[in-house]
Formats: sequence, structure tokens, C-alpha cells
Amino acid sequence: MRSNKLGYNAPIVVLNRKFYTYDAPHYSISNSPLSDRDISKMKDAVDILKHLNGFSYFEEMSDMIVRLENSLSKQTDKSASHIQLESNNRLKGLNWITPIHKAIREQIPLLISYKSFKSKTEQETVYYPYLLKEYRNRWFVICQPKKGKTLITLALDRIEDLNEMEKSGYVPYSGIDFERYYADTIGVTKSEKDRGHRVILQVDSKNAPYVTTKPIHPSQQLLKTEADGTVLIRLDVVLNFELEREILGFGESVKVLAPKTLVDRIKRRTRKMLQQYIEKQNT
Repeated sequence: MRSNKLGYNAPIVVLNRKFYTYDAPHYSISNSPLSDRDISKMKDAVDILKHLNGFSYFEEMSDMIVRLENSLSKQTDKSASHIQLESNNRLKGLNWITPIHKAIREQIPLLISYKSFKSKTEQETVYYPYLLKEYRNRWFVICQPKKGKTLITLALDRIEDLNEMEKSGYVPYSGIDFERYYADTIGVTKSEKDRGHRVILQVDSKNAPYVTTKPIHPSQQLLKTEADGTVLIRLDVVLNFELEREILGFGESVKVLAPKTLVDRIKRRTRKMLQQYIEKQNT
């Protein structure tokens, strides 16, 4: 306790070689001030709590978070945040996180009014919610419709309204655990029948260090490094929209070598992209 190992630095002295006491009569470890390291950790924790604003638990804590942040700033010089998380306060649908989370925990069916991007009007359907999932700062609920037997994914920002139904009608999820379910998936787009494919990508030398140090997916394997720095990598993933968007995000730096179905999809989309610019030049 005398040392800083536990953060106390207690002013302990020995009297008559027998008794231990505090050199300062009013000292107490209960009143021991926070160390700079403790304060730094708490400030980081506050930054993370402020980011989790979709759950009402954290909304209810907002006053406490503000007071804690104010108290910490009084003990240290005001400084910039050390953590900055990706967020978008203008996202729709964050208000549905808490009621859906409650429905999943308590196994409550939900009557959801949903308007997809393709639909002109919303449709009301009863769903059994199983999982909340975030991808690129958007939230989704994986659920099963009452009149269906397959899992579907609903975007929270497309939900118009939801209401709880009778608990007795809830049908629990009986498939494999969701950690395994999404293990071969980039993003959230996947059906129960989808399986991972062997995807081979060629990455140019400029982007090779970026891709090898920050894998596109946990399944990524380095197959070969060419003399010019170009690399071949393998992914074992479902062929979905998110994978295509990830590949297209690299532009000319990445080339798909396999499977042929993915090669054809990327070719088709890049042709359409090029056509848009050609048409603009001709007008």
C-alpha cells in the first residue's frame, strides 16, 4: 500500500517497531484520489458510453455521463478526446434498438410496419426477432416472419412502427448459433442456404500492405507474393452485395480471379459504372 503498485501511495509509518499507522491523521484509502492512469481510463470509458446512444440504458445514463465527464475535467487539464468512434447522429431507426433488444431478451413477437427500398408502401408483418447486428454504423434485426420458415434481415432505418404481441406466440430460433452463422459473411446479407465460396483476389503492390495488415475478412489467407509486390489472397465468404461493395471500393487496385460468377458480377457492374461516365462525356 505504500507503493504505487495498487495506486494508493499510502503514507504508512511504523511506530516503536510494532505498530503501523498513517503519517497523516486524516488520511484514508477510501478518500485516495484517482491516479492519472485511472482518470485516463475513465475518460476513455466515458467516450465509449457516449457512443452507445441507441440503447435507452445509455440514454438514461446521459446525465450521469455528463456529470462524470465534468468531474474528470476538473481533475485534469481539459484535453481532446483520445477515442473517436465512427458515428452518424442523423441515422434513422436508432430508437428501435431498445424495444427490439427487449423483445429478443424476453421472447416477444413484434408486429413491424416495414417499408423496403423497393416498396412504395409499408407492410405489416409479425416477426420473431432473434439478433440485433450492426454493420458500418447501420443496425439490422435478424428475424423470422410468422408466415415463413427462413431468416430474413430488416434494416432498422426502414421500420415505420412496431408493437409487441402476445408472448405465447413466440417461436424460438433453433438453428446454429449466430457466431457460426455469420462466420463466412461480410456484412449482413445471407440466407440459411448460402455457403462460403473460395474467392481469389489479386491486389496490386500499392495496396498489398494495407490488405495484408488489415484483412478483408477473418478467413483471409495469403497465397502468393509476386516479385513486383502484387499479392494473391483467398477469402472463404458468401457471395453477397457487401462483398462486391468491398471489392469495388478498391477500384483498379483489386482484380477478382475466382469464382467465375463473382468475376462476371464485378465485370458487369464496372461496365455500368464506365458507361455512366461515357454517356456524360457525349452530352
